[in-house]
Amino acid sequence: MIKSNVKIFTPINLIGFILVMVAGWVDAVGFFLFLNERSSFMTGRAAELGKCIFYGETQGIKFLLLIVLSFILGAYISASITRKIGLSYGLFFAGSILIISSFISFQGNMAIDIILITIPMAMGGQNAATGLTDIKCTTHLTGPATNIGIHIAKGDWNSVIFWILRWIGFPTGAIMAHQLMHVFKSN
Repeated sequence: MIKSNVKIFTPINLIGFILVMVAGWVDAVGFFLFLNERSSFMTGRAAELGKCIFYGETQGIKFLLLIVLSFILGAYISASITRKIGLSYGLFFAGSILIISSFISFQGNMAIDIILITIPMAMGGQNAATGLTDIKCTTHLTGPATNIGIHIAKGDWNSVIFWILRWIGFPTGAIMAHQLMHVFKSN
């Protein structure tokens, strides 16, 4: 039974929802326009890396390692910034990388190689900055789906709502991105 003291519209829930929505948007745009890869999806990258190693696909290994290492580098830089001067600055770093990516995208084929680094770097940066706070990580859904089940079992409905909003936010951002890309392609 859900208790009456369940809070949905708390600052942490709203900020978390917005940041997860941004991650879903970036993931969809990055996949559709640039990388043909889910830049924030490290579990999938690890599975694909295992396949490439098994089949000896050296180009695939290099490609995937570049994505993973870029994500880790972004997380390292953003975590360092966030720990020293705060969340806003860590998120500013991640946002700046995304802005740079958008300007680079107009530079032709070489831009795709750079964006292969910058988009995962930005997502790693956002995840690290938020992961150091009560907002928690914002660029993936495996953990949040697990947490939904854990908190239902505990009867902790505020935490269930916190994590459900994460799950709803990511596809909401992706829907918005696909709508924008549809308009972009139509024009």
